[in-house]
Amino acid sequence: MDAGLYVHFPFCAAKCPYCHFYSVPWSEAGARTWREGLEREAAAVSEEGIRFDTLYLGGGTPSLLVPDDVARIAGLLRERLALDPAEFTVEANPSGGGTGFLLGWRDAGVTRLSVGVQSFDDGVLRTLGRDYTAAGALRFCRAAREVGFDSLSIDLMVGVPGETSLAVERSLAALLEIDPDHVSIYFLENVEGLPFEKVLERRPVDEDAAVDGFTRLGDALGEAGIRRYEISNFARPGRECRHNLKYWRYQPFIGLGPSAASHAGGRRWTNRPSLEDWVDALRRKGSARGEVVELDPRTAARESLVFGLRLVEGVDRIALRERTGADAFAIYAREIDELASEGLLVQAGARLWIPPEKLLVSNAILSRFI
Repeated sequence: MDAGLYVHFPFCAAKCPYCHFYSVPWSEAGARTWREGLEREAAAVSEEGIRFDTLYLGGGTPSLLVPDDVARIAGLLRERLALDPAEFTVEANPSGGGTGFLLGWRDAGVTRLSVGVQSFDDGVLRTLGRDYTAAGALRFCRAAREVGFDSLSIDLMVGVPGETSLAVERSLAALLEIDPDHVSIYFLENVEGLPFEKVLERRPVDEDAAVDGFTRLGDALGEAGIRRYEISNFARPGRECRHNLKYWRYQPFIGLGPSAASHAGGRRWTNRPSLEDWVDALRRKGSARGEVVELDPRTAARESLVFGLRLVEGVDRIALRERTGADAFAIYAREIDELASEGLLVQAGARLWIPPEKLLVSNAILSRFI
């Protein structure tokens, strides 16, 4: 089975106050260090003989890279690795680049552009500390649509302090105008210890209103043919993110770059969490991997069950057993029976899934297996 290749670009023009992903301010010196580390890590991974069929350039803000840089990075990875990506995603900030950049990224081989808009309402964008307007984000997305990427994805956020039903409707109207292939809708969460934690303390979110906003967006997208396939993700048929499906289907993936995670060969690990530590480890040892966890069949079965139940399609008992060497349905028979009796899981033959109306309480459901 071919693996997915993730590359972490650890630079941003400015750090968003709610972001928990590793990033540092952009600098030419830092970029040179990152490129050196990427070459070293790709060379090390090449010795493992893994084949890759998806490439995902995330961050950080990869759209800080000019098209020639994107082309050089893709060329380096193709040269070093057995990489033939049927899908090549780049994450983009809608404040960066214009039509020239968009055309250049497309010509560099990018097939899928994922735009982190978060909202098409100016008030929500100000609260989030974003550096563009709703009108600017709409222009960027229109231009990306016109350039003709194979797939255009847009990220939105709900549950932001001060967000109103009118703000949700503005985002929905923009989405329907842009006509994207894929939409991700996330709740604002996991901000403990981040600057945005203080904003939430001053302006608590109405959780019921946040759920209503998510439901409104999801229902309207479904009516437009952009159907939910994972807890937070919606796509037109055939436009699901192939790379991210590898995570949820517990298939192998390799992460390059500081803090990048990997899962392959019955093991998982995360790279050293800072640019300096990552490249220093590569220079000294040829590897920047932190603790490598060996996955016994029972652990793999549990993890594959938990990840797979995030998908609307759910999980298949036989496929899980073949992939992990253990029968997750047998190991967790009691939990599955209890959740099914509570209407929180549905089992039909070899397939198990969370009912669509219960996906928003999936954390409580999945925690029963942990």
